[in-house]
Amino acid sequence: MLNTQNLHTHRLFYGGGFNQVQVHDNSQLATEVLSQFELTGSEHDVVWRSWLGDDRIVALDERGNLYIWPFQSGVKVAVAPLLKLGLMPFKDVSLQGSTLWLMARRQGERFSEVRLFRIDLDSLQVTEYPPCEFDFVGGSMVALESGDFVFYQHSGKPGYKFRTHGLVRYAPQSGQTTPVSLTGKPAPETISVRETFFFHQRHGLALTANAESLRAVQSADGQTAYQFELQLIDFHRQQVRWSRPVRTLLPNQIADEYDCDELVEALDAIAGGDHSASHNDALQSFIECLTCVYLSDDGEQIWLAWQDGYVQCLSSQGELLSPLYQLQRVAPNGERASLSHWHDQLTILDVKNEGQEPANSILTLAIGDPEWATLWQVVLPTAAPVPLCEAAESKPVLCQRTHFDLQLPAPLMGTPMTSGQVDIPCGDLEEQGDRLASLERLNALMPAWQTYFERNIQAGHLFFAFVATQPGGDKVQSEKHFFPAVAAGSDEGRELLAELIEQFTRWPCASRLMGQAGAPVLADAVLSLIDRVEYLPVLARYFCAIGQQESALRYHLNRTLPAIREIHAGTSELTAFNQQLPPPWNNLDHTVVSTCDYDDEY
Repeated sequence: MLNTQNLHTHRLFYGGGFNQVQVHDNSQLATEVLSQFELTGSEHDVVWRSWLGDDRIVALDERGNLYIWPFQSGVKVAVAPLLKLGLMPFKDVSLQGSTLWLMARRQGERFSEVRLFRIDLDSLQVTEYPPCEFDFVGGSMVALESGDFVFYQHSGKPGYKFRTHGLVRYAPQSGQTTPVSLTGKPAPETISVRETFFFHQRHGLALTANAESLRAVQSADGQTAYQFELQLIDFHRQQVRWSRPVRTLLPNQIADEYDCDELVEALDAIAGGDHSASHNDALQSFIECLTCVYLSDDGEQIWLAWQDGYVQCLSSQGELLSPLYQLQRVAPNGERASLSHWHDQLTILDVKNEGQEPANSILTLAIGDPEWATLWQVVLPTAAPVPLCEAAESKPVLCQRTHFDLQLPAPLMGTPMTSGQVDIPCGDLEEQGDRLASLERLNALMPAWQTYFERNIQAGHLFFAFVATQPGGDKVQSEKHFFPAVAAGSDEGRELLAELIEQFTRWPCASRLMGQAGAPVLADAVLSLIDRVEYLPVLARYFCAIGQQESALRYHLNRTLPAIREIHAGTSELTAFNQQLPPPWNNLDHTVVSTCDYDDEY
């Protein structure tokens, strides 16, 4: 295993896709996929993956399915689990040498009975410890040299006096637990998709807001602004290493204009000593303005990202290493504008150094919710201690849109996984140009897949996953999301979809193939074209080519064909379309009952 070979995992979240583990080679400008492995039976998130020595890979999903397999370049193979622990819920994991430690609960046990599991990855021997007598925040496990573990915990009660946090040290051999109180108070727990606890297991550090440190301050122009202290928690020392204010925010940097009055009232009350739980939402909104904390590989630099499009660097000792950078982009009118359109989530995915010492920092950023976030890069000057007078002044910097090219060698592209999944690289899933390029590549590979399925008569499934690789984790879209987006984007996209369907209609083996989760092959491509009358002839040829398995009948008879007949009712094109269909597609009275009342797919 070279330091340029990285493990990436993705899974289609709709339709029961299995987890895919790819080995990427990042030594060149474009990332090359060396191998792909399908984790058979793994339909839940992979919570941990790693190299095991130089030639083996180990992965664990949240249900406790453990996979260990030898690395081989240039293959696409399925991997079966070596252990099925039956865990739910899974809470934490830590690898120490060839020993894997888990904190989880076995299915069927009481919810509170979370216990420690020790797995020897060489012998696959599993040791279970008695249920733990303490609760903790999942994803906060740190192993100490003594063999003990440290976890972060906090009270979930909303009242101010109950909101406490701390660490708990656990000795597996004796079962002894030692709680350690921490100064400050954690953020109140509310329903939110944003993180407020930023944990870094490798260095045993966490950063979180001290929610009792909120202060109202007067800015230079007389406006009231607000600040809180950021705490660095050291798990190895079991203490708060430092706590300091990092930024002052105006109300319009925290909330929308219509919510500012209510926000100011609540924050002023908190700053004045009123800690009523009725102000928790405003406090949470304020704390969540800090959307990301990124720790460098050496643990010496801490990059902070804020929802209004600002970033700043601190040292591990809490010193300012950079001014406050205002991230900007070039707007469609040619002028500069904030990278953050509307208090968007800003995430730092990667930080690299460029050039000789002192080196510039290249930040790779994602702006927006993870489902539709766009990628950007910015080059920032060398980080060095910054005088306080300069730290208060923000400096605008221009970001550039970016994506990461992912290359799959032809032998890998021409072979589906055992489940039938084929990954199609896409530079940026939000850019129509990149989507069209992926669809052109898909069309070019159809003859290779036809040959594969004609030679492998036991293979009965084919479906596509569109993958955009990025440092923080690959993004993937199913046909259900990708094909409609392509069709809505341009006439060229619709033509490429029609070409794709046309090629499939000429496959002699088309009638025996099914798509993802029992849906017909290319069902969403067909649905994406049903509103255009010029595509009815190719859709008719599609229905003549595909099989009539029950799930295919259920999908198209209950969804596709009724929509076509409603959209094109009374037209000569619909009459011609119906005349070309074989039974039962041309039988208006033929129906197949849906599998359940809540089945909106078929």
